[in-house]
Amino acid sequence: MRKVFRILKGWGKRLGILSVSTAEAKLSALRLKQCMKCQWSETSKMLEIMNGHANYENRLVCGKCKCPCLQKSLVVDEYCPINVW
Repeated sequence: MRKVFRILKGWGKRLGILSVSTAEAKLSALRLKQCMKCQWSETSKMLEIMNGHANYENRLVCGKCKCPCLQKSLVVDEYCPINVW
């Protein structure tokens, strides 16, 4: 249940419902760089609804835990399942 809460927190930050501090944004960028190089990262089509428009976008997903990398990287107390970050 805790994991679900943390990922929902990441979605809230991604959608602008929750604020993202400068430090969180920098940490997220560093984490995403690692994810992009990871052998387990995958791209997946995700439905995104932004500003009333729905689009399918290619997004980076962790092949180990299946979490969306951007949302996961925005949560400070989240971690990489293979301990890269």
